[in-house]
Amino acid sequence: MDVSLNMLPPLGETINLSGEPVRGAAWYGHTNGLHSVAIRVSNFQGRIKVQASIATTPGDDDWYSVLPNNAAFWQYPHPDYVLPPNARGETSTLGFNFTTAAVWMRAAVERDYLIFDNNASMQIALRLLEMGTVHYVMVNY
Repeated sequence: MDVSLNMLPPLGETINLSGEPVRGAAWYGHTNGLHSVAIRVSNFQGRIKVQASIATTPGDDDWYSVLPNNAAFWQYPHPDYVLPPNARGETSTLGFNFTTAAVWMRAAVERDYLIFDNNASMQIALRLLEMGTVHYVMVNY
């Protein structure tokens, strides 16, 4: 059985966003635990987290990162990404595989650290336009 799920709803004008947990391979009894993730962004600045849990009813402390090298998040633009002229963020599709008995998975975007004055609504609106978008964080198993 192949399952493909988008773990993140559209960002819209949201600074930070956490997707609802989606079922991982272990929910369906898959024993190999192989998952593939693809992340597509356009002119994006921010952090993306991809996490899993082996708990059937996960609490806050039950989640762990499944990003390569146990990174807590991926920072965009990546350090080795060459920004084209007139761009501020990264446009790319990146993927990775991981193996774990994930019962649940989730993704999140953080961009609040890029906004220096949280009380200035005009600054926030303008910065959101400059921060680009995440088209999807897709998991397949």
